[in-house]
Amino acid sequence: MPSMNSSEVATAMAGSYSNAAQAHVDTSFQSLTLHMRAIWVDRADGLWLYVEQSLATTPEKPYRQRVYQVVDGLDATSVECRIFDLPGHPLQFAGAWSEDRPLDSLTPDLLSPREGCTITLRRDALGEWLGTTAQNECATTYHGASYATTTLTLTQRAAKSWDRGYDSSGKQVWGSTTGPYDFVKSSKP
Repeated sequence: MPSMNSSEVATAMAGSYSNAAQAHVDTSFQSLTLHMRAIWVDRADGLWLYVEQSLATTPEKPYRQRVYQVVDGLDATSVECRIFDLPGHPLQFAGAWSEDRPLDSLTPDLLSPREGCTITLRRDALGEWLGTTAQNECATTYHGASYATTTLTLTQRAAKSWDRGYDSSGKQVWGSTTGPYDFVKSSKP
């Protein structure tokens, strides 16, 4: 049974988001859409979400599709968000967030865990959930990177996500250099 903390984090994550306001003010940020939808709600091994992110101009062609498993952390004050890749070609699942029962044809054993990419979140004094991946542990080859980092700030109405890729010498090769993408929730699923 998930704790109140992991339930709160999963509930805060679920919804549809946009950073259009940020992109309008600061053209160094692309306008993106982000959808996070609860899946497999009858499972007892954590809270599961399907995640889809795309350019606002091409929502039918997401560039990031993942499954998150939200579970209690190693202590009473933390929550872990474990990251998984979908099987096969991810675009076959594009738009699944809008279905009545997303990804019902899949089971967790068909997913590939992204080792080292777990985000550990803790609540700060303001009630926001703050988290990050472990330094240098989330391996990737995307755009010439060796590893990626993610920093996440989460509230019930917004998510600030800062994804960056680094080469083997520690030089940043992709992602924002000025700060996080500022997503505002437009709806709950």
